[in-house]
Amino acid sequence: MASAEQKKIASRKKVVAILGAGKMGEALARGVLRAGLASQVIATDVLESRLEAMKKIGVKTMKSNADAAKASDMVLLSVKPKDMAHVLDGISTAIGDKRLVISIAAGVPLSFIEQHLKKAKVVRAMPNIAATVQEAITALAPGTNASPEDLEAAKALFTSVGRCIVVDEKLMDAITALSGSGPGYIFAIIEGLTDGGVKTGLPYDIALQLAAQTVLGASKMVLEAGKHPAELRSMVATPAGTTIEGLAIIEESGLRGTLIRAVEAATRRGKEISQSLFS
Repeated sequence: MASAEQKKIASRKKVVAILGAGKMGEALARGVLRAGLASQVIATDVLESRLEAMKKIGVKTMKSNADAAKASDMVLLSVKPKDMAHVLDGISTAIGDKRLVISIAAGVPLSFIEQHLKKAKVVRAMPNIAATVQEAITALAPGTNASPEDLEAAKALFTSVGRCIVVDEKLMDAITALSGSGPGYIFAIIEGLTDGGVKTGLPYDIALQLAAQTVLGASKMVLEAGKHPAELRSMVATPAGTTIEGLAIIEESGLRGTLIRAVEAATRRGKEISQSLFS
């Protein structure tokens, strides 16, 4: 169901251009269309197969990024970081001070985009792949010229595929490492739980379903219960029971420390990539 802000944005019926029709671009196009946030969605991509996929969901496609930008009110930059400079140079003359530009390219700072698009109203966003199932968490950081209304428009777009928070841009590298890369860590955990089930006699398909739904349910409890994860964990770990026996193994293996180091390493790598491309 569309939120009040989404309905307000939808009433203005803007044209949204998505430059880069990959999986994330497609997920956001689906969200925009599902929530009725635009009168039209336009997409561009270098791959014809991606444009064909977008046509199938009701998106108009174009070959030229500049033409798509000119025809839109809101431009979503969904391209690889290494391609960002080329794309920005190509649309610079098409972007004035009235268009909202939203970038979901990891590691690309607001300052870099604003240098190329002098008058644009820019918002930097970091969603994750769960946008494909409408369960993303997206962090937004507004640029110099972005107004509160621009930020609300960006929030409406990303809440069409999940939850949304507003942060200071300096947190974006850590957010990319945690929630952007996080699904990869969770897939590994689900795989491990599944293999554990198989090792103890469960058929693979049953073990996978149990593991995935368990992670989903536990995550929902964290979001909705308003309690610290440790408190929720204590609700499951009864004295001398099965859960505390398993938790003892988890503590011995250092799972929490491993996850902490994983986020730290991903943060460092994100900063390295950003510095190599944009400093």
